[in-house]
Amino acid sequence: MFQKAHKRPFIEWGFSRFNRLFLRAHFSTIYFDPPATTSNRSTLFLINHSTWWDPLFIYYMNDQLIHSDGYGMMHEDGIRRFPFFKSIGAYSVNSEDKRHMMASLKYSIELLNAGKTVWIFPQGEEQHLEKRPLQFFSGISYLVQKCPDIDVVPVSLYYSLEHSRKPNAYLKVGDPVEKSSYRQLNRKQMTTLFEKVSTDQLDRLRSKVIQEDHETFIRLHGKAGDDQ
Repeated sequence: MFQKAHKRPFIEWGFSRFNRLFLRAHFSTIYFDPPATTSNRSTLFLINHSTWWDPLFIYYMNDQLIHSDGYGMMHEDGIRRFPFFKSIGAYSVNSEDKRHMMASLKYSIELLNAGKTVWIFPQGEEQHLEKRPLQFFSGISYLVQKCPDIDVVPVSLYYSLEHSRKPNAYLKVGDPVEKSSYRQLNRKQMTTLFEKVSTDQLDRLRSKVIQEDHETFIRLHGKAGDDQ
């Protein structure tokens, strides 16, 4: 059965503080590569999904940097086991149940039309960080067709073990995809375009990490020379 989010400000306040400390305890450095402009209303964020940490970093990024009224899809099984997540903006999705999937998409449309942001892992499930190309489900294009005025923003997450015991995390929020590039496309073509934009951005981020090119990054946690 589809379950909507039910945000509770006090729980959000507490979880944001726990999450901040939790991530900083497990990662040596957290880097952020900011966009030229930040979208924090009526925006669909498309994120690559490779680890258990991804949802926590998305919450951290929105809490610390984007400052939007954000919501995100979470698998029905996860919501059922951990209903707490509804209190911080999660709502259920089950791609194997067509009625459930449509209810989740319609709720996403309501949120976007109300000025909220929706954060989605369009790969549907965790895929290896280096798997290419990224393959997205077509539901994202359905949302864009139903909400043609929203911004669509690719978000890239990359993790790397470098010169410290703990890994580093790299967060990249892109600029909104030019609407003129997809408005005339059908759903399949639009999905392919979003896959390409997201894949290209992730590969550029990966290249910067490999080359240890940190000039464009803001260091959100940790400092140069940390060896924890």
